[in-house]
Amino acid sequence: MLLDKIKKMMGLGTLPDEVAPIYKGARSEKEALELLRDARRRDEDRRNRALEDVEILQSRESELMDEGRKEGDQNRRLSLARRIKDIRWKIEEIEARIESVFNKRIRIYKEHVASLETLVALAEEPLPSQKQLEEVAIKAKEKRDDLDRTVAMAEGMSLDKNTEPVIDAEERAILEEFQKSDEAKIEQAEADLPEFRPREKKRREEPAREPKAAERGDEEEELE
Repeated sequence: MLLDKIKKMMGLGTLPDEVAPIYKGARSEKEALELLRDARRRDEDRRNRALEDVEILQSRESELMDEGRKEGDQNRRLSLARRIKDIRWKIEEIEARIESVFNKRIRIYKEHVASLETLVALAEEPLPSQKQLEEVAIKAKEKRDDLDRTVAMAEGMSLDKNTEPVIDAEERAILEEFQKSDEAKIEQAEADLPEFRPREKKRREEPAREPKAAERGDEEEELE
């Protein structure tokens, strides 16, 4: 049943009074969607007309306020004040109706329109055929097989890296020849190096020591 489906989809125990009659009069989700859209458009038009009435009344209020400021007669001012009061009451009444009636209903309509649009879109989406399901299953199996092969190759490469390579006798002999060749090259390089001889240290010649003052005095006495 359409009502139960909508309640379950929107998580509602009961449907709002604004939309319950629409669902009851609809024979399908698509028809209910069109009825909700029409109801939303009607209330949006009514709200727009009410807002226009508010603008007209506010303009008239402004004119009367200007007239009252210029008026010198108190009785005339009192009459203008009463007219302005009536206009303000009328504006408040219209604004209250806009918020409590039109805005409220429009919000509810929008929520249900969005939910029904989703429901209708899902219902109209074609289910895949048996052939399409089989093709999808085959592709999924191929991808799974490719993945298994990739994993197996990766594991094999990992095992190869960690396993010690097997060397037969002939390969070992060749490796030993490589080793001997390397050793011969090292010996030849050492033989080609120039012989190292330590450098002889030169004796440092001490500078001639100047005679002390007492010694110079003795020498002078001897000369005399």
